[in-house]
Amino acid sequence: MQAQDRVNKTITERLNAAIESLRSGNSNFEHAYDTYIQQYGKDAISVNETLSLSGTIDSVVLAFGQTRFIRFNDQTKELTGTLGSFSLASDGVYIVGRRQPQDSKLIVWNPRDNSETELEEYDARSSYIPSRIHGVIISSSEGVSFTDLSSSAGTIIFGELKEGGPFVTLYDPGSESFPRFKINKIQTFRKS
Repeated sequence: MQAQDRVNKTITERLNAAIESLRSGNSNFEHAYDTYIQQYGKDAISVNETLSLSGTIDSVVLAFGQTRFIRFNDQTKELTGTLGSFSLASDGVYIVGRRQPQDSKLIVWNPRDNSETELEEYDARSSYIPSRIHGVIISSSEGVSFTDLSSSAGTIIFGELKEGGPFVTLYDPGSESFPRFKINKIQTFRKS
């Protein structure tokens, strides 16, 4: 088994335990999860390659549904949006998504106490809104990481690593031949 496969298996096990805890302890999560599974099937939620959010400078920006942004600060281990903030525990699994029916709020669910925290608002009229079960943030002794759970809207993440420099990561729900995101890179040059 390759290293990424082992990581995905561990994350999947932790994610499944978090889902079961939240389904039994948070009716909003249970309804969001159940309606998502009914619409797309149980296999719609899958762990993809993880991105480490540790060792970053300033805040990392995570864009859900292409238009809703939350920030992650590695020093404080805090997620922040315009509606609120949430501190990550040193060993936790947190699911980011939205309620059903839609109330235009991006939230983080915490299976430790079955709570939910509103982080950001989104416009439900947008073509791509956050998925009900959109992504997962995992904190451990090895750091903090994120993966998109095969959401229909995708996730864009940008920030800067202390070692490695600026980065942009795109979780594109389309295919290689039909990507969901159109990427335009415009190279600029300074006049000497």
